[in-house]
Amino acid sequence: MIIIEKLIINNYRKFRNDEITFDNRITAMAGANNSGKTSLVELMSNIFVKEKRDSISIEDLNIKARLEDEITIEKIIRDKNKDKDSKIDELQEIYKKLNKITIGLVIKYDDDSDSLERFSNYLADVDITKRNFYFQIEYEYTPVKEKDILGILEGSADFKETYSSLQSKVYYCDENFKHLTKIADRSDFYDLFNYHCVYAIRKLSDTSEEKQNFLSKHLLKTVQNNRNWKENLKILINSINLLLNQQNLSSEIDTITLKHVKKTLDSFSKTNGGNTGTLGIDFRLENKDIEKVLLDFIHIYFEQDEGVKVKEQKQGLGYSNLIYLLLEVQIFSEKIDSTKVNLLVFEEPEAHLHPQMESIFIRYIDAINKLKETYEITETTGSIEALAAAEEVAAGIVETATATEAPEVAKEIRTGVVKVIGEAMETKSIPFQMLITTHSNEMTKTIGLNNIRILRSNGHTESKVYDLHKFMCLPNIDRNFYEKFFQFNMVEMIFADKLILFEGDAERLLFKYVISNVKKYENLSTQYISYIQVGGAYAHKYLELIDFLEIKTLIFTDIDYRYNKEDVEKDTDLILEEIKNRETTNETIKKIVGEVIITNIFKKSKKTKGRFLSNHRVCLKFQTDIDGYARTLEDAILHKLLKYETVFLKIKKIDFELLIKEKQLILTNTNKKETSLRDRIDKLNNKTDFMYSLIESGNINNAIPAYIEEGLDWLKD
Repeated sequence: MIIIEKLIINNYRKFRNDEITFDNRITAMAGANNSGKTSLVELMSNIFVKEKRDSISIEDLNIKARLEDEITIEKIIRDKNKDKDSKIDELQEIYKKLNKITIGLVIKYDDDSDSLERFSNYLADVDITKRNFYFQIEYEYTPVKEKDILGILEGSADFKETYSSLQSKVYYCDENFKHLTKIADRSDFYDLFNYHCVYAIRKLSDTSEEKQNFLSKHLLKTVQNNRNWKENLKILINSINLLLNQQNLSSEIDTITLKHVKKTLDSFSKTNGGNTGTLGIDFRLENKDIEKVLLDFIHIYFEQDEGVKVKEQKQGLGYSNLIYLLLEVQIFSEKIDSTKVNLLVFEEPEAHLHPQMESIFIRYIDAINKLKETYEITETTGSIEALAAAEEVAAGIVETATATEAPEVAKEIRTGVVKVIGEAMETKSIPFQMLITTHSNEMTKTIGLNNIRILRSNGHTESKVYDLHKFMCLPNIDRNFYEKFFQFNMVEMIFADKLILFEGDAERLLFKYVISNVKKYENLSTQYISYIQVGGAYAHKYLELIDFLEIKTLIFTDIDYRYNKEDVEKDTDLILEEIKNRETTNETIKKIVGEVIITNIFKKSKKTKGRFLSNHRVCLKFQTDIDGYARTLEDAILHKLLKYETVFLKIKKIDFELLIKEKQLILTNTNKKETSLRDRIDKLNNKTDFMYSLIESGNINNAIPAYIEEGLDWLKD
């Protein structure tokens, strides 16, 4: 199998200097809007599709690169130490030194059994241990004529407009992209690739009138190039023509229709010298005619229980769109050429699918594209075991489909998967590469961590590629942890502008309310903030991925000092001194702060203001002495709301009951004569209800703890 291994991009739109590695089967380019996904799809179409050659223009040159070039050119024009002739000479040659868009392409083949006749002319490295071919596509400034330069120097022409066209060249080269050899005939380069892109524009509509049997018509495309179809089509055409002749239909039409216009024709012939000739009708169908007829009368239907048939127009849009996408896969698979690079691109397939269909789509096409592995199973264990493997893949899809309440879809897809794999084993179909661009959480988590390449914007002018396969190959990475938890909550990190990591549901309620309703945080409400619940013992495990993705991250956790039942009976001053010298049980604080004694943790927190790591994009916040030595979010809230000195201050039972009523809190009073805020929170059974009561009553506006405000203030800057 011949595949694209790597794409290296320089100075193309938002990509200044990036590379993308491709998986052998499925690669996902995941990112938020305006991160560069569409730019990459357009780039590949320009590279691999002959009809789109030279469609890259000066507007596609990276903005910063273009500004650098303008400064360079303008500096020569305004140089008072150079005469006109020197400037002309330099400006004629300057295009060679200016920035250019360069695309490096690394092609890889699996083994010596691959058919390499198309690529054999492009080998620039004689090392027989390597299995790569290297190409470079360049878009550089077009040379400027002397008369145009004179216009610039005389002030009659704008140099920005004069230096605004690009010319393209394609080379093959060595692994360092040196020793470039130009490919004279670009058609030879395009002939190396079998490329097809399914764009995000929807072909189907929610309304049955607008569907217009689209699936039925699209289905016919899957068989138009099939040899058996063509042979049977000839037989069908001959049979229809024979039937028409036997029924003498042409004569009948002549008799029925032409006699009504005979008088008009006779009158017209007199004005035309009687040269109209004789009007007749011939019923003889050609190949193109019968295909038009077939498009009109072929209709897909979905057979339900008890033989009920539902037309495609009446079927749900999600299921119809799924079939449309799978037909695109089938049409592409019919055109696969083992001597070429075969790449199928889906641009944001979630634009075609309802959420419950997204994971089914990915698992289905992944099953189809695992054919090579199936062949290996066949060679070693026989076809029975291979079919068993196909059944196993199908069973996984059934599990996904059933979970999304589509059992009839699950059943049909399972049958389809087994059939496709079984047929592939017989025909030895060639697997192909797929690239999917997406901004869907569901699509991304189904594809899997190793196959994801993340695009993240860095301002309005730059994007950067983060390869999660490379991340998983880094030393000392807890691969087991990331593989298990990525699909649960880490997937949201991919699309986020900023992250908030927290412990429980009460925290989530608080953060979302504050960011949406407190004016000083309104700029945070316009950003994509991902809220990730991680608990107190696991937040530090996310740091490696956070650091890799370079996301600004705020971590909230509880100080979690040891607190015992008998502590409630102790004098306020005594328990406070004991707490200062106790240890935290919070693993995240231990790992990040590097201290365990509460007093030492507080000192370090004041010194660093929460930025304990060398990665200054991460800030860790927890309760401190400013929060009245609270142990959790809830007692920190009560400390702020009630304005008590510490959470250990003793309160009489009757006074606390009045506070509960006044502040409309969901809290239980004590049976003892007096209590403390710390003790009441320690006995709290439902923290979420407590938070709801604060928000509903409006008291939360006066109860936001200091450490929460400090953290959000840092995040919004």
